Amino acid sequence: MPSYGTYLATTTWRQVLLAAKGVGRDLTPWLRRTPWLAVNELISRTAPLQAYLQLKDVPAPAPAAGRRLFVNALYQYGSERSAHSAFGYHLGMTMAHWLCAGMAGLGSTWHLEARGPGGLPGFTHPAAKLPDLWGNHYATGLPWLIEAKAARALGAAVLKNGKIQLDGGSALMPGMAHRQVLCGTSLPANRPGKWEQDHLFLALHTAHPHGGPKTGASSADSPQGDAEEHVAEDPEALMAITRQQLLTYQALAFGAVEQLRVVPMHRDRRERGRHRSGSLTLLEQDESTTALRRRLRAQHVDSEGSLASHTDATAFIAARIPGTGIHLGLSRRLYAACAALHLQQTDMPDTEAFAEGPHLNDPRFGQDQDDDEADDDEAREQYARRARHAHYEQEQRYRTRVREAVSAAFRSAEEDPEASQLTGPLPPVRVDDPEEPPLLEAATAESYLAIEPTDPVLSPASRTA
Repeated sequence: MPSYGTYLATTTWRQVLLAAKGVGRDLTPWLRRTPWLAVNELISRTAPLQAYLQLKDVPAPAPAAGRRLFVNALYQYGSERSAHSAFGYHLGMTMAHWLCAGMAGLGSTWHLEARGPGGLPGFTHPAAKLPDLWGNHYATGLPWLIEAKAARALGAAVLKNGKIQLDGGSALMPGMAHRQVLCGTSLPANRPGKWEQDHLFLALHTAHPHGGPKTGASSADSPQGDAEEHVAEDPEALMAITRQQLLTYQALAFGAVEQLRVVPMHRDRRERGRHRSGSLTLLEQDESTTALRRRLRAQHVDSEGSLASHTDATAFIAARIPGTGIHLGLSRRLYAACAALHLQQTDMPDTEAFAEGPHLNDPRFGQDQDDDEADDDEAREQYARRARHAHYEQEQRYRTRVREAVSAAFRSAEEDPEASQLTGPLPPVRVDDPEEPPLLEAATAESYLAIEPTDPVLSPASRTA
């Protein structure tokens, strides 16, 4: 984390989309029965950003990119206040996840409404004034409490309220070393003629209430690793990353995705560490993968069988998420681990919280509450919390069995990739021309993300109707 000051943080639009994909409520209790809806969830997480944001060229000193994020005219004039509120919440959570997981090595985050650090009590109380997210930092071994705020012309009053929420979480962790992170995203003030010049920016406050490493800027050329780089030797890291990527797996395996294929990349996973611009390695800068693909293309490699003979190659299962222009993928071995986790969760019996929950689609639901919409919403929230907590308790009972199944699937796919088959026909290996790539690609050690050059946020600022 940086020390006090003002910074130009250079990143990529791909890194921001990766953050949008990775932050949100844990839908495992419901997606284990309806996994095809994972595609819908991914669309809901990424589409708002594509709808209301744009990149513009701005003067900037080297090595800054010379582009910044702005809202567009649809946000400013074409949407109502309720849409602004919903978008602000979503953007604030995305940028908090971008900062903590994408840039600072946290890896993954969880909503505190689901569970708290170390299973501590009190974090799931619906009336408590608590922060939004938490996560475990692999490199430091510390839990982080994270509060996300977003507002037009973000001011001190909003941030002070966020600090109160963080302190509420810290009060439930007496004597436990942890980090507080307050991340405020500022949107332009509603000033005619000025909003087009006001770019998005972040206000960051971080502290260690009960000790831990002190805040300070790390060396620019010493990126920190995270759990994804240790999945082969650390079962807990593997479980964390498998849970984090389960939504992507469910979309690839069950959703109405497009262009399902095998994407070849060079096997140098351990060298795909964290960079100054984030956790993603941009494949246009990955010379080893470019050289590999040039060789595969010359040899007309189009199947996993022929790809397997290239020991320096590794296979990623990828597909296009419809309506977004975003392509997501997983390494073959992480895909197998996610498949094992999904199967274990599906085999678990439904809990009483699901069996005895309200029939939310019943038109009579809420009639005994004078058709009060607020009461209906609260009843849904209470049911969702009960169902989620019941699912986590059941997962804990089966914890050893689940972890062993996930680890076995991961190892088996690593040792014999062809034995880890997809359901349905095998997808082709696609080797695009490395001299004229049709996508802007990026990867972490175990995951893949690409966008199409026609992404609306990347549209030139000079484009006119």
